[in-house]
Amino acid sequence: MVPRRQSVTEIPHIVHQLWKDERVPARWEAAVRSVRRYHTGWEYRLWTDAAIDDYVRRRHADFHATFRAFERPIMRADVFRYILMHDVGGLYCDLDYEFLRPFDYSGAEIVLSLERAVRFGDDADMIANYVLASAPGHDFWRDVLRELSTRQPRIRTYDDVGGATGPGLLTHIFFAHRTEYSGIKLTDPPVLSPRRVHGRRERKFYLNTGITYGFHHGWGSWRERTTWTYLSRKLAKWFGRGPSRAPASEPATETRGPEREPLH
Repeated sequence: MVPRRQSVTEIPHIVHQLWKDERVPARWEAAVRSVRRYHTGWEYRLWTDAAIDDYVRRRHADFHATFRAFERPIMRADVFRYILMHDVGGLYCDLDYEFLRPFDYSGAEIVLSLERAVRFGDDADMIANYVLASAPGHDFWRDVLRELSTRQPRIRTYDDVGGATGPGLLTHIFFAHRTEYSGIKLTDPPVLSPRRVHGRRERKFYLNTGITYGFHHGWGSWRERTTWTYLSRKLAKWFGRGPSRAPASEPATETRGPEREPLH
């Protein structure tokens, strides 16, 4: 399903976002406006569930059955953004991702963000998948899609999604083959993935530092909040047994995957 690499090395001025239909919920309108405001002149494409399925069926017919067979809609949302980065290029960000200022994409074929980083106090490095920018046809996306084509991911609970099709997948592929790639700008957590903003004062802090260009609100509408898996994770976090986090002065997020309602 993955064609040979194209010759384009610049990131096209196209913004991609995903939603189940064309009626984006009001709670995300401000974040969407921020993306468009700080990407003046960029083409904006909102991909609906119907358009996503049609695109994969037409452009990746050999992968369509696998794509439709994913156990959870969020897995299709994950994988489709990788298809877009490979086929079309541009910027992808979740609907609840807010930009604070223009980001300079020049000189990079891919921009990826660490949402966790060992040197910022986390247990392991983790690449976010809620904000991605790329020139089309990069070998990194070829390897991601090849992995999905040859080893169809299986999950037992929603908590497995991050490793199957989300940040865990990107992190595995990147660090397994990073010496083979060129043109990738990997940003530290404070740049595009600071910790969640819990109030106006924290948002103002990020705005004034000049270091942070955007952040993920992480509203998590795709999560299955009534399951024991979700509740047990929240209890562990509340009682201090959750994943290690970076200190406030060197923030890193702890979200996994796109925070949006699922594709149907």
